[in-house]
Amino acid sequence: MNLEQYSDEFSFTESPELQKVVYLSDKELQYADMISGKQVAGLLRTLISIGKYKRVLEVGMFTGYATLAMAEVLPDDGEITTLEMNTRYLNIAERCFADSPHHHKINIVFGNARENVKKLTGKFDLIFLDADKQFYPEYFKILDKHLATGGLLVADNVFWHGKVLELNDRKSIAINEMSRLFKENEDYETVMLTVRDGLLIARKR
Repeated sequence: MNLEQYSDEFSFTESPELQKVVYLSDKELQYADMISGKQVAGLLRTLISIGKYKRVLEVGMFTGYATLAMAEVLPDDGEITTLEMNTRYLNIAERCFADSPHHHKINIVFGNARENVKKLTGKFDLIFLDADKQFYPEYFKILDKHLATGGLLVADNVFWHGKVLELNDRKSIAINEMSRLFKENEDYETVMLTVRDGLLIARKR
């Protein structure tokens, strides 16, 4: 057992539907490790519960693990809007969502996330960014308009497997640029956590 497995043991208990997401992702896809996992999902659940958030946006759903984990702790009148453009990922997610008593809280928007996010209206209490890393700086500029005052934006994979220390590929360069945009913007208070592949949490003042 490694420390991550030890941490998982003491994190929240997965519902049968979340276990199904993990099982189907591992069975049908080559990159099941792209699932956010119990540490990231558990933190998101805690932030939603503490903030009493009702309106959540997820940019990059993958197979829906974090989506469903967040939906499970949203109030009955809450909603998570999630953006995804991969049909294989979407198929797995929808099969798992259908079994959940929380599926009515999930609004899936299929298609190019960078285009669809521009069409959204209103403000969100929490935004979880886990889409194509090379466009992270662009997402910063777009999502800033959609985040409510006092709301949180959580960006995943901000370490990019440690490559942000080297900055020798376009994705690590883009991730580093986004992190600096948040850090240098006086409208945000930020903290970067060493959770899995790195999480940036930015609170809009």
